[in-house]
Amino acid sequence: MTQGACPSCGASVEFSVGSAQVVVCGHCQTVVARVGAELEAHGRVARIVETDSPLRLGLEGRVNGTAYQIVGHLQKDHGAGPWDEWYVEMADGRTGWLSESEGAFHLLSDAGVEEGIQLQDLHPGGRLRLRNRPLVVEERGHGRVVAAEGQLPSDVDPEADSYYVDATGPRGLFVTLDFGTRDRDPEVFLGQKLELTQLGIPAGELRPRVRKAQLQQARCTNCNGPLELRAPDQTLRVACPYCGALMSVAQGKLAFLKLLQKPELPAALALGQKGTLDGAEWICIGYQERSCVVEGTRYPWMEYLLYHPARGFTWLMESNGHWVFLKPMAAGDASVVPQVSAHYEGRRYKAFQSVTAVTDAVVGEFYWKVFQGEKARATEYVAPPYSVSEDATDNEVTYTHGEYLSPEQVRDAFKLKEPLPRPRGIAPSQPNTRRAAMMRTLRWSAVWLLGLFALSAVFHARALNARVLDMRVTLPRSATSGSPDAMHFSQPFELQRDGNVRAQVTMSQALDNAWVGVQGDLVNQDTQDVVSFYEEVSYYHGRDSDGSWSEGSQQGSVFLSSVPKGRYVLRTTTAFDPGLKLAGPSSLAPVVSYQVVLTHDTPNESWFVIALVLLLVIPALSFFGANSFETERWKDSNL
Repeated sequence: MTQGACPSCGASVEFSVGSAQVVVCGHCQTVVARVGAELEAHGRVARIVETDSPLRLGLEGRVNGTAYQIVGHLQKDHGAGPWDEWYVEMADGRTGWLSESEGAFHLLSDAGVEEGIQLQDLHPGGRLRLRNRPLVVEERGHGRVVAAEGQLPSDVDPEADSYYVDATGPRGLFVTLDFGTRDRDPEVFLGQKLELTQLGIPAGELRPRVRKAQLQQARCTNCNGPLELRAPDQTLRVACPYCGALMSVAQGKLAFLKLLQKPELPAALALGQKGTLDGAEWICIGYQERSCVVEGTRYPWMEYLLYHPARGFTWLMESNGHWVFLKPMAAGDASVVPQVSAHYEGRRYKAFQSVTAVTDAVVGEFYWKVFQGEKARATEYVAPPYSVSEDATDNEVTYTHGEYLSPEQVRDAFKLKEPLPRPRGIAPSQPNTRRAAMMRTLRWSAVWLLGLFALSAVFHARALNARVLDMRVTLPRSATSGSPDAMHFSQPFELQRDGNVRAQVTMSQALDNAWVGVQGDLVNQDTQDVVSFYEEVSYYHGRDSDGSWSEGSQQGSVFLSSVPKGRYVLRTTTAFDPGLKLAGPSSLAPVVSYQVVLTHDTPNESWFVIALVLLLVIPALSFFGANSFETERWKDSNL
């Protein structure tokens, strides 16, 4: 430990950290550097502005088993509002930074200098490989030190613009490349994004969050309307809900910037509305209307900014009555093929649309310098009910992971008294409920199909399938169609049990553009009851302008559904075409000859076919319904 007096005011200063090169005098804000055994004054720096940060100098924590201590504090500003960076020294001798921005924390350790990387080659959304790690550039910017306290590793120059690039990689990897004044190889800082509870600092030692009372109950600088700010220490812009005035927030004060068009947005959620989503209670602190123009048609939507003191900011988007809960995600966690697909957490997301999104109106408070007319390239990838969205500007790209919510879910989350409007059309990430219904239908249809096949198998196993008669009928050449001389009787045969009978008629000589009809009568020899059937066999062929054609067959069959058991004789009466032609030598007079086969108790497949068709109708309709849903969804895609 090195102790001494401040060269400027004489107050006591001390260096307790071996890596520290300067210390900021707590009395006069002089930057005191140690040069050998001497202490030198290197100008002054502004005093730290009170923020809502829970951190403070001297706090000790532990991350991944490594202890660390906060020994220094910088506040930087890149023109869009200040952020806090805390210099830490770790128990293993390494040093690094704990940065805090928009409610998120990043603990980064110094990994040395990386050669061969140029600032001008890195752009938001671009990909690079650093030390065998795949990274995605999220932000490229610059900032100045505006305030400091405690011990720091190098001199503090409030006039110097320091350029940086932030990138993310898989499994929460976060990387900052510090290019300094952009004329040197970057210093590399590696780390991860953490929540407050993951910093390993006992809750009782964290600094209580102190709200700025003068901003919590502020008034509009244009119309004097009351403004109740819910995140005053992180808010950079406030849009008055009464007159549309856009104000900046700096050092605890509101400053009028410009007068926007008076907002007339039909907001479903009011400012200050609280709701529980993803296991946390969020408060709506602002909302904006954005839109895009596709083929000359404007498509607007609403985005509600939600805030939680420990989890930071998130979004709830509404479009045509459809809701999506959007949570920030690291760009490096997603593998993206631009405008083709994205992979995230083992799920593939298909590119749906890419548009230029324009901010048309704003109400409430925002954590960035929002302005009317702000543009970003918005690309959406979907795997219903989830989505991955990319918003890209020249200096920054942000990714969010969305989950589709029904109006009822939003209403219950925010305890709204009135029902929300019903959704119109189909949203990009809306789940296909018809597909779920289709899958249920297919499962039940599979069960019924198995039952149908099992029933058919039982019928086949129980059937006698016995051939009780095989008779050839040949009419005399002098026979007349339908006359008694065209009648024929079989030998007696027996049916052993009640059941169906299949009668099959097959021509012994092929028909040639003619027909033959057989009237069959099964005569019960005991009761004289008659069971009749009629089967007609015909075959025609020819040639026309379309070529050769033919119709009919040389055989036919008919089922008698129920015939009592007993002893029977088959009587056949034959009718035929007066101009009957049979294939064969033309010199011979035609002779009608055919075979009649009776099969008793044989399975009739017609019931099976009818049942099978009926069973397939419902899943077919369900399938077409599910696919029509997808067709309706993807007709709005422009990728």
